[in-house]
Amino acid sequence: MKIVFIHTYDYYEPLGIMILSAFLKSHGHNCELVDTKLEKNFKKTVEKINPDIIAYSVTSNKWQYYQKINEQLKTKIAFFAIFGGPHATFFPDLINEPGVDAICRGEGEYAFLELADSLEKNEDFSRIRNLWVKQDGQIIKNDNRNLIQDLDSIPFPDRELINKYAHYRKRSRVRIMTSRGCPYNCSYCFNNQYKELFSANGTYVRHRSPANVIKELEELILLNKPKNLEFHDDIFILNKDWLKEFVKLKIDKKINIPYEANVRVNLITPEIVTLLKISGCYSVQFGIETGNQNLRNNVLKRGITDDMIINSSILFNQNKIKTNAFNMVGIPEETIEDTVSTIKLNAKAKVTYSMNTIYQPFPGTKLSDIAYKMGLYSGEINEFDKNYLYGKSIIKSKDRKRIERMHYLFAFGAKFPFMIPFFLFLTKLPLNKIYEIWYFLFRAFNVIFIFKRLRIKELFILENKG
Repeated sequence: MKIVFIHTYDYYEPLGIMILSAFLKSHGHNCELVDTKLEKNFKKTVEKINPDIIAYSVTSNKWQYYQKINEQLKTKIAFFAIFGGPHATFFPDLINEPGVDAICRGEGEYAFLELADSLEKNEDFSRIRNLWVKQDGQIIKNDNRNLIQDLDSIPFPDRELINKYAHYRKRSRVRIMTSRGCPYNCSYCFNNQYKELFSANGTYVRHRSPANVIKELEELILLNKPKNLEFHDDIFILNKDWLKEFVKLKIDKKINIPYEANVRVNLITPEIVTLLKISGCYSVQFGIETGNQNLRNNVLKRGITDDMIINSSILFNQNKIKTNAFNMVGIPEETIEDTVSTIKLNAKAKVTYSMNTIYQPFPGTKLSDIAYKMGLYSGEINEFDKNYLYGKSIIKSKDRKRIERMHYLFAFGAKFPFMIPFFLFLTKLPLNKIYEIWYFLFRAFNVIFIFKRLRIKELFILENKG
């Protein structure tokens, strides 16, 4: 079968799509990716390929964008349209949209393979687990299939799928995932719902073997020659024994590529930091989220104290490992004083860069349900626009406008806390466009020159007009 994945360039590799492509190719299917930003006329490119299946991986802020593309393509060529990704998983009623032939909930490897095989053989595809499908005017809702337990059985991501585009091929930084799942229950995250959805379908948190990860790294060195790596797992350091074995193999194999990883401060010990340091970790990312401990632990359900944050950051600084902290503003019941306390905590922890986003109440998460019941937002999915993490909050509060403005000034205030009183004054002035430029320039400086995640020219990808 000829399969096309439609994606929109956002600086980083679409690992989920790449893994699906590798899996399908290993079973004899042909896969291509068409990028809506990087093609001069992506619709004509798709028409020329004339695929049997078009697949979309969609999030809640972009599903309408892809749905519109799908409807337009349906008027030009005949194909089977399947939607997967977080939005399809948690909002399977997407199947009711015109032109959507099937949606996939959860992991797509075996479900997609069964679908492609069935369509190729002209066999019934209506009973494939994880899929909801349209057939003869009916919608068939199938049960969930078991989660894949042996991650080593899955092929490495299909790098060739994206390497036809120079923007991917010439990137100096490469993403890798070594695990699936997160054991924690933060109230703003989809992990809770995902665990509940697949609670009867096997162990949720799974790891690839260290040897399997090292093998992928060796192939990457030959294919991409990356200058640095990002381990994109929810939490890279979950299993200390796994980490020890990985570090030993990485050193033994003389794989010297520096890397960045996501960590969680309650798991940080001097031993963990040493393991990260000797294996080439030059930067870590971790969540602070808010400086208000009540909001952090009783509302966000983080289970993390100020001391854990500060002490972990000190350990990283002592070992010359850069720190990138995740923060949110606009949390339900947050005040401008709470936002300031978050900035001050970042400053006290001496974080290298304090990234912050606007909290968004993703429907289906526990915190979203609370915010809806409190009357703080409408519960409408379509309120999220494509830039939903930046700029505007949809949570009602007396300080909303000031918090939105402080969001733009946040990282600079964490770096230079003596300026916080001045920034508090600025939040009273409606100069959002100026603050926004300030925000993105400072962020770009850190991304390019401090963390070396992107080169300058990678920030300036022009939208195509296709």
